[in-house]
Amino acid sequence: MSFSSDIKQLTYGKRLAKIDKHTSPLGLISHGGRHWILLSKDSQAPAKLPDIGFVKSSFLDCDDLLITRLLTRALGKLAGEQVFSGLGETYFYLGADTYRKETIHKCVSIDLKESVRFNSMFVDLKGTVFCPTEIVFKSPAYIEQATKYSFDMMTGMLNRDKKGSLIIHSPGKGKFTSNAVDISGQKPISLRKSRTGALHHYIELINKVFDGALEIKLKQVNADWRQQYGNAEIKSVYNKIYDVVNEAGGINIVNASLSTEGFEALKNEAWPVDVTFISPDEVDDNTPLLVVLDSKNEYENAGLEDRKQSFYNRSSATQSVYTSTITSKDSKGLKVLIDTWVKEIAIKLECKKQQFLIQEFNDNYWFVSVEQRYQKDPLIYHIMKCQDGKFTYESGDEYYFDDLGIELPEKQRFFENISYVIDMSKADVQVCSIIHEGIAAVPDGKVLFDILSRLDKSSIEGMTRKHIDSFLTNNHDSDDPIKPRLVSMLEQFPNKKEFYKEDFKKAEIKYRSNAEKQLFDEYFEETGVLLNYSLKGGHNEYLESQTGHFYDAEHSAYFVGMPKGGFKFSRGQFNHIRFLDGPDYLKQKCVELTATYYVRNKSATVLPFPFKTLSECAELKKNYKN
Repeated sequence: MSFSSDIKQLTYGKRLAKIDKHTSPLGLISHGGRHWILLSKDSQAPAKLPDIGFVKSSFLDCDDLLITRLLTRALGKLAGEQVFSGLGETYFYLGADTYRKETIHKCVSIDLKESVRFNSMFVDLKGTVFCPTEIVFKSPAYIEQATKYSFDMMTGMLNRDKKGSLIIHSPGKGKFTSNAVDISGQKPISLRKSRTGALHHYIELINKVFDGALEIKLKQVNADWRQQYGNAEIKSVYNKIYDVVNEAGGINIVNASLSTEGFEALKNEAWPVDVTFISPDEVDDNTPLLVVLDSKNEYENAGLEDRKQSFYNRSSATQSVYTSTITSKDSKGLKVLIDTWVKEIAIKLECKKQQFLIQEFNDNYWFVSVEQRYQKDPLIYHIMKCQDGKFTYESGDEYYFDDLGIELPEKQRFFENISYVIDMSKADVQVCSIIHEGIAAVPDGKVLFDILSRLDKSSIEGMTRKHIDSFLTNNHDSDDPIKPRLVSMLEQFPNKKEFYKEDFKKAEIKYRSNAEKQLFDEYFEETGVLLNYSLKGGHNEYLESQTGHFYDAEHSAYFVGMPKGGFKFSRGQFNHIRFLDGPDYLKQKCVELTATYYVRNKSATVLPFPFKTLSECAELKKNYKN
């Protein structure tokens, strides 16, 4: 479609509304700087308007992305019971919910993008909530300017309506963006944990509706190189972190909060490093410091200046935490936070000493991250130059590497995030780019939903007393602690015929010893009832595909998943993929350098670990300038 100069001045929504009113298309999108509509085969071409012209195109003249986006829009009118479309938008309608006695509508938006790196399209899914303006805690100006919507629940259509009562807004703490569609039609899967259900649902639906016209398949990735990791590797790295902090004198903990509640709570916790609780006048410039603070607003309300910066002006490695954060956690939550604070202090010690202390790295490499939030912003390179276990930090402008005669590959899409690993040890400098397009590897839907179905079954079908009696009879000579625990559980409930996951949990029967595994595995093989999330019987291939360090040579891509055995079946786990562009030896080096377990709090990092140190150096430099 082509527009007159007058209609080009209209807002995007008004242009779409004018087109929709005149043509009533199956699908309508803006693509490649033009507007496109999809009409049914029997429809006549729309008559030309004074301010809009139409040009008919055959599918052969259109690229795959354009066609697929148009067909996705058309789902709203061709499969209205499961999908609804707005002007230029497509959503899965998940259902209504209530918030403050008002009805809100939970949805997942669907669109397609194109990956140059993988030579394929990918599906973009986002949780979306349509909320009544009455419960939107935004300024009147924001609400007035926001696009308004109304639902026609009879047709399943979403309408842009300037008098509509809904806008896109998630009330509360965003909990209403948390559901996605389960292709099996059973119950919603958590979107915050996984978009797997919605993705498989979309693929199945579009293939069904447009059967004979096109077929969409998910691209398969396969591991040419894989390394698993577990608790032993994680523990080894954290022990090194504790050594680094203790060698620096441990941690001094000081209270700068208006309350002592958080500070006192920390005294009751078990710390993995040496700690000393001190007063503000005992703070020195050498020992690592943890400061308990209040927010800037809380200080201002008390008529005081923000105390945070005064502690960060010192040369010691300093970490801070709000009192409200401490008091909101139980002991288990604080244990996780303590490990995080200790880890962050260890990294800051590395930056101050300009030396790798936690993990060895002795090669002559440069690690480069790129800062450019918006396209109009100047490009800044953050560079960490490493050699013989030591490093220095620099920043440079867009001409920095041109002046050195080093050519860095550029982004091919602005939405890409790109980083570089440069091998400076060779006369011919070698560069490997690490590109993140926001694409994720998802598990096989059939396997995932089969497991979820089995878990649902296990919530209503337990393990029979007969099977437990048989197990005890066959293992009467065993010394495993499971025997007395099973006997005690049976004696406690003499009339109970079935025992469920909760019963085994209370009896402290897990899935660790060989006897415990035998009990659950044999019952699974006999009945198909999956009683324990850690059970791997019959699903090893699925679990393996989601754990450890993974590299696919065909697509030059890698991801880093969960620790081996740490998978939760209730989550449709997905892993973001990074694309590698460079010499093979440098690609493998990049993936190997993700084998660290402290950057993401006891999970492997998604980028080579020196990038964490680089980001901390850049932040310290920024704070120093301020």
